[in-house]
Amino acid sequence: MYYGGVDIGSAYCKCIIIDEEGIVAKALYPVEGNPQVISQKVVKDALAPQKLKVKHVKKFVTTGRNRKKFPLKNEEMTEVTCIAKGTYNLLPSVRTIIDIGAITNKAIKINEKGKVMEYVINDKCASGSGMFLELVAKALEMEVQDLGRNAAQSRNPLSITNQCTIFAESEVIYLVNEGKSEVDIAAGVCNSIAGNLYSLLKRVRMEKDITLTGGVANNGQIRRNLEERLNFELKTFPFDPSYVAAYGAALFAKEMEKKV
Repeated sequence: MYYGGVDIGSAYCKCIIIDEEGIVAKALYPVEGNPQVISQKVVKDALAPQKLKVKHVKKFVTTGRNRKKFPLKNEEMTEVTCIAKGTYNLLPSVRTIIDIGAITNKAIKINEKGKVMEYVINDKCASGSGMFLELVAKALEMEVQDLGRNAAQSRNPLSITNQCTIFAESEVIYLVNEGKSEVDIAAGVCNSIAGNLYSLLKRVRMEKDITLTGGVANNGQIRRNLEERLNFELKTFPFDPSYVAAYGAALFAKEMEKKV
């Protein structure tokens, strides 16, 4: 028996396939403005190395902003619910989750059974999101995956004062034109995002343990900056945190099929 979870976000589509024992396959692709085609492609490419086909998957559950655009037969679940499900299964001690998406950031509080108790979403456009980080990386002529590593080299992080994505990007470009160090600018951006995440955590009345999900959770400098504010270490996942919502969706698919 195989079950699939597909997280179709604004920027990336993630798929995880599980069986009775655990994860058997996963894949990730940029949405590129075509979630219908990409979501079907990511499923097929996840299955291919295992010599499986779509017909072998008993049930799919989709989540994410574009979850309704999945072309195959499926059930739908909200992103918050799937993030909570995936996190609780992997890190049962976690009580507060920060999810950093392409456009929105979410703070989610769950109880000892993994049920969502409350959540808040950032209300300042895409400030501190994955899209913001990609715009900054472009302005600094860096690959987005290198931004955190480069920021860690800084000895004099610069202050990024603007919270709006558009104005913050303009501020970064201004600093570049002023001849400021790219690594110091990158460090300032990472610190600014960590500050935004900390504010979001306070709004949800955070409780230990805490973890990060989403692609930006792979940025080590943002993680370290947030840990400095919290004065304790964040819990980490055994695989890329970009896949947590998709994993939660796959778990829901398995549960739904078992109830039939």
